Amino acid sequence: MTEQILMAGPAGQMELLVDYPTQAATAFAIVCHPHPLIGGTPQHKVPTLLMQLLVEQGCIVYRPYFRGLGHSQGVHDEGFGETEDILYLIQQLRLKHPTLQFYAAGFSFGAHVIAKCYAALSLEQRPKQLILCGLPAGEVAGLRRYDTPIIDGDLLLIHGEKDQITPLQDVFDWAQTKRHPVMVLPGANHYFTGYLKALGLTIRRYLKINH
Repeated sequence: MTEQILMAGPAGQMELLVDYPTQAATAFAIVCHPHPLIGGTPQHKVPTLLMQLLVEQGCIVYRPYFRGLGHSQGVHDEGFGETEDILYLIQQLRLKHPTLQFYAAGFSFGAHVIAKCYAALSLEQRPKQLILCGLPAGEVAGLRRYDTPIIDGDLLLIHGEKDQITPLQDVFDWAQTKRHPVMVLPGANHYFTGYLKALGLTIRRYLKINH
């Protein structure tokens, strides 16, 4: 069962959805949702899938609403203020769960935000594993340019071959600097329509959470 909680954040009140594993938790995770101005919410099918997979692995999963969405206060800030909010949330959750490992994931705009957070964190503060689905790392037609920082570490990049919003070549160019492998789902679009099962299998194979 999903719990809804409210907490203070840098821009005011922040709303989060929290899901708990049936067994004793061995980790906590943050999952970030797609762009709030074009229908992205924590209940979108991809962040929901990410949550389910992480809960299955023993994580307490937090899905925050970005600024101006749900009961989260503030105004959309193109990923800058949102990064500040998620960094604050990470800090608070580390205090709340001092003995648990930390994992993180994001889809689309949420992948951009969590990648920016990863880049801002010290080595000790970073999530043990990071999952980035549909990462924008360049020009998104009709919207803006995403300057996603180049990061290293243990991360899984998953992208649709026919992603019409964040071109696959942009992710290849981004990943090349640190030689990250990119898991490409042939034929999949940005929203992984019809590919959720394949997406889930790919993520399950990657996750290594100690029980």
